[in-house]
Formats: sequence, C-alpha cells, structure tokens
Amino acid sequence: MAHPEIKHGRIAIGFTPDEEIGRGAHKFDVEKFGAEWAYTMDGGEVGELEYENFNAAGAVVKIHGLSVHPGYAYSKMVNAALLAADFIQALPANEHLLLQEDTKVSSHLMETTADISEAKLQYIIRDHDEAKFEARKQLMLDTVEAMNQKYGAGTFEVEIKEQYRNMKQQFEGKMHIVDIAAQAMKDANIEPKIKAIRGGTDGAQAFLYGLALS
Repeated sequence: MAHPEIKHGRIAIGFTPDEEIGRGAHKFDVEKFGAEWAYTMDGGEVGELEYENFNAAGAVVKIHGLSVHPGYAYSKMVNAALLAADFIQALPANEHLLLQEDTKVSSHLMETTADISEAKLQYIIRDHDEAKFEARKQLMLDTVEAMNQKYGAGTFEVEIKEQYRNMKQQFEGKMHIVDIAAQAMKDANIEPKIKAIRGGTDGAQAFLYGLALS
C-alpha cells in the first residue's frame, strides 16, 4: 500500500473486538467485507502459519443433591459435591491438558462449584479431528446417562453448546491461500512454520460464514 506503483487487487482490512472470548467475529459482515479469502494476524513466533484449529464446544454439567440435617442424613442425604467428584473420575484420567501437547486434546474441566444440594461442572471440549470431537461430546452425554442410572433419573443434566469448528476443512481445494502466505514469508527471508493451533481464532468463526482464513 505504501508503493502505489505496484499493481495489486482490492485490499480489505477488518478489525474484530474481543478475540480472546471467541465472539469477535459473530457479527462480522463477510458479504460487505467483499473478500474471497483473508488472513488473521495474531501474536506468536515469527514464521508461524496456521490453518488448523480445535473443534470446540462448552459443556455445563449440573448435579442435583438433597441437603438433610446431619442428624437425620442416614439414607436420605444426597451430597452433590461427592457426586460431582464421581463424575469427574468417570472421565478419562489421562486426557488432562497438562498431559497433552500438539494435536492431543481433551475434555478439560474449567470450573467447579459445589455444595450438598447442587454442583456445577464447566468443561471445554476440544479436538482437531471432527469424528473424535463428536465422540467426546457423546462421551459426556453417555457419562451423564450412566450417572443417572446409578443415582436416579434427573440427578445429572448436561448442556453442550458448539463454539467453533476446525477451519482446516475449508481449505480442501484451496491450499493456494496457504501457499501464497508461505511464499510471502520466504520472500521476506522467513521460514514458514506450519502447525495446528491449540486453540481458536476469529478466523474459525468467520470461515463458518463463508470466508476462508489462514
């Protein structure tokens, strides 16, 4: 842009707010933006070039207990906090984030609130592979069903909400988008480092609306 003597096509630049909360592109007007593809700029190491990210969902598990005076608790009390611990232990123990790297991912417990009468577990579900992602969501549903069979119908409930999808699928037959960026780096004496994002990006949201991003 600083050299108008160099011929180029129309250039569009967009800004999105609140990238870290995953909602920055929800109202991004792809049609008005008017580009066939685009590149999102984010912090990272020099040379990083990424076109693959997590499939992502959030899950909230609610557990209903029964608070009874300690003196009369025998055969009556249902401690939701203890049931929450049972649910946590029922999920794979070797998939905690501190044990994962690269494209190995997990269902990650983010927050727990619990007392005798009610407990709430907030999870994020992440996987680069779409089939495995769907399997992780199903495991959450199956675990809730198993717990209800163990402790009684309605004791456990879960709500799963989609957050974003892996934008890699958008690049089938469109790898020239990535190749152009890689070549631009090489022209600037930067060696491209192509890797999968262990997270999301506004690009993952915008691609759902028809814009291919890298």
